[in-house]
Amino acid sequence: VSTQSTGIMDRMFKWTQFGVPSQWHNDFFSAEGSKEAVVKQIRNHYSTTYWERGHKWCIFFPEGGFLKNRGESARRWAIANGLPPLYKCCTPRTTAFTNIVQAFRGEVRAVPGSVEDIVDVTLAFKGPTVLNLGDVIKGTYSDKEVYINFRTWKMADLPTEEKELEQWLYDRYQEKEEMLKRFEETGEFTPDSTFTLLDLPKGRLLGNIVFWYIVAFFIFDFYYCILGNLWRFASGLVL
Repeated sequence: VSTQSTGIMDRMFKWTQFGVPSQWHNDFFSAEGSKEAVVKQIRNHYSTTYWERGHKWCIFFPEGGFLKNRGESARRWAIANGLPPLYKCCTPRTTAFTNIVQAFRGEVRAVPGSVEDIVDVTLAFKGPTVLNLGDVIKGTYSDKEVYINFRTWKMADLPTEEKELEQWLYDRYQEKEEMLKRFEETGEFTPDSTFTLLDLPKGRLLGNIVFWYIVAFFIFDFYYCILGNLWRFASGLVL
């Protein structure tokens, strides 16, 4: 999937530790602007990059950050706006989501076809600790179990009005909250949950480790060059 997907994120992340490799991957960074301007940016990017490269998946994270960082502020915002506070996930940010849906509705590429489905992905963890980036980089997550729930909706079935589309997303996250609560109590997302065990091949794990170390090296080298040049410039001013 990773070779056939494109991510969408805010421009503020463009030069972060994951933003730099995302640029190599031709992911989309949304800039500030009117709704019409942002929708046009998305359509232009996907017409010139996404479809031409044969990509099939667009990855978007509506929560806009990690639960440990955004949880409290997201709950305060939800209560202030008459929404139920969430504790297992964050209240989603709807502006980018509604822009993306509007950009992908109907004919959005030069050749016949359009985005047809939205797949909602919910992750839950079993084990003494949850999976983190360090585990992914080192490949040391044999004691952790990751459970993934998929739900699919047809793009054509989504509301067309912006306020209704926002409420649709809020409802899905309320359902996520209930699923994660149930999983914590019973080990199941829903009463009729069925699981398929997937074991990652060791070759893929090794490739994953090598990839992340290469990314880390280039990011370190990039910032090292910037800081080195700034230091030399500052030293020259002092002298």
